[in-house]
Amino acid sequence: MTGIPENIIEEVVARSDIVSVVGEYVRFTKTSGQNQFGLCPFHSEDTPSFSVSITKQIYYCFGCHKGGNVINFIMEIEKLTYPEAIRLLAERVQVSIPEPQDDGYRIVAEKRDAIRAALLDAARYFYKSLQSSQGARAKDYIKKRELSESTVRTFGLGYAPDSRDGLYRYLKEKNYSDEVIDECGLFTRSKRGDRVDLFRGRLMFPIFDTMGKIIAFGGRTILTDGMPKYINSPETAVYSKKSTLYALNFAKAVREKTLIIVEGYMDVISMYQAGVKNVVATLGTALTEKQMTLASRYAEELILFYDSDRAGQEAAVRGLRLLMAKMASQSTLQVRLSVGRVPDGKDPDQFIREHGAEAFRRVAADAAPVMAYLIGVAETQSTIDGRFDPRVYQEMACTFLSWETNAINRERFAGKVAERLGVSVASVLQEVVRTESQSKNSEPVRFRSGAEREQDMAPIPTDTMYASADEIRFIGMISMLPEAYIKLPDRPLPQDFSQGNMREIATNVFMLAAQGQIDVNKLLEISSDMTLNGKPAKDYFSRMIMKSSVGALTDEVIDIFINLLYRIRFETYKQRKKTLVESLSGNLSDQERVRNQALLREIEQYLKYLRQQIRPDEPDTM
Repeated sequence: MTGIPENIIEEVVARSDIVSVVGEYVRFTKTSGQNQFGLCPFHSEDTPSFSVSITKQIYYCFGCHKGGNVINFIMEIEKLTYPEAIRLLAERVQVSIPEPQDDGYRIVAEKRDAIRAALLDAARYFYKSLQSSQGARAKDYIKKRELSESTVRTFGLGYAPDSRDGLYRYLKEKNYSDEVIDECGLFTRSKRGDRVDLFRGRLMFPIFDTMGKIIAFGGRTILTDGMPKYINSPETAVYSKKSTLYALNFAKAVREKTLIIVEGYMDVISMYQAGVKNVVATLGTALTEKQMTLASRYAEELILFYDSDRAGQEAAVRGLRLLMAKMASQSTLQVRLSVGRVPDGKDPDQFIREHGAEAFRRVAADAAPVMAYLIGVAETQSTIDGRFDPRVYQEMACTFLSWETNAINRERFAGKVAERLGVSVASVLQEVVRTESQSKNSEPVRFRSGAEREQDMAPIPTDTMYASADEIRFIGMISMLPEAYIKLPDRPLPQDFSQGNMREIATNVFMLAAQGQIDVNKLLEISSDMTLNGKPAKDYFSRMIMKSSVGALTDEVIDIFINLLYRIRFETYKQRKKTLVESLSGNLSDQERVRNQALLREIEQYLKYLRQQIRPDEPDTM
């Protein structure tokens, strides 16, 4: 699943004391027995309900019900994938993760590491140049933009001297090969074929990945005749512009539910310095699908700020069309899009310097839904020299409405268009459908029928997600006392458990238990990507394990296991009985009917036996 050897994962988990790891994000305020309590980092609360077990090495919040082991915590708090979380923890506890035994993979990995190292040294070169006499003009520009020294250090700003090959000679002195130098995106070739610094006479902005590692640069000219105004690193083995958001490594740390997306480096830096830290930039492009998907890992709402001029609006419209199509086609992408407008056509950098953080937050709070923004664009671009052109407005508004896949939103905004044009809502919707039909060759977002939408939104059949409290408790107990699986007089079977995710979890747990390899961390790993009863499976198991007191495997505990198993089986066989009874009322052959009747009698007898064995509910202790 991860490409990381299982023994390495176990060593990383064993070395990563969860109290120490969580303590870097949560201030513990209370100790109760073997549990530490603090305010939950995943939801707002006044009374600590977030608990970390010292002995069980798991966490669980009794408020929002999130839980898991140290890997799950890092995945949740840092918004990382499972392999990324393991690698982060491995780096923290200094465990080396071996690369796959593949020469091609090793060569690529080594090259990427060398490129990152060269970029880091380049950043040092730029920063030293800024602090030297060569950086005087860049410092003047920084002073003009009212940036503090602390902000300069935080964002690693630097200066690329107006030198033909200063950086090239610096990296060669650091013993980087020409191959690495050619692939780090910092150089171009002269007509004679020799290497020339790409960035010259520019204020430098390091571009970081989500983990804070430098992967590219942007540069703004500070020369009077310098053109273009901004240039960025080209795509490299470690950098993809369409998949990167500038300053996301800083923005994710504040854990806001909204993420403000602007266009320029200076917008981000000025806003961050003023105290608005949940802000990123799109690196000179309209927000791409990949950037939106990345941003959605860290926020529930994305507020986009575009330039207010005509060119900015046209770029916004093109980008929003693609994003709306992406959201319509990917139902798992749970994020809201809004569009903000800075008053008087100012950019965010200028506005926040003049009016402050609170004023900008009010502007962001007033951000409009995407369709409201688009209808506003139609109004603006259909008004020329103060004269409103209804034909242009109709064409643009109906085109925008044809992109809306939500029937309620489409009708609601069709009402606003109808009011502006002085026509009926029905006629606007009819025109929208015609517009949509005519533009099929350009692959617009298709407006789906109600039946199609219901099919898309239909939940996964409940039998694939359902799990009873007894099933969750039994599997959790097995992970805490794995020796019980071998010693139970009546061995549990995967078929005893509800179909779907619960049965898959049980299958994996029993397989590992038979080999003596199941434990709490393995259970949480097995269930980390699964859902039970509409919630993450690991949260259910974490709660059960957190509330249970582990003891020895006594005869009394064996009885608790057996009683739970029989209650689980009783429910499973009741369902099988119901299915058989229903089948007997159908159109069966004589042979099938005789077979089903015999099977029904066997099930009824077994249900009678189970009913006699089952005792009342057991307490939640062992």
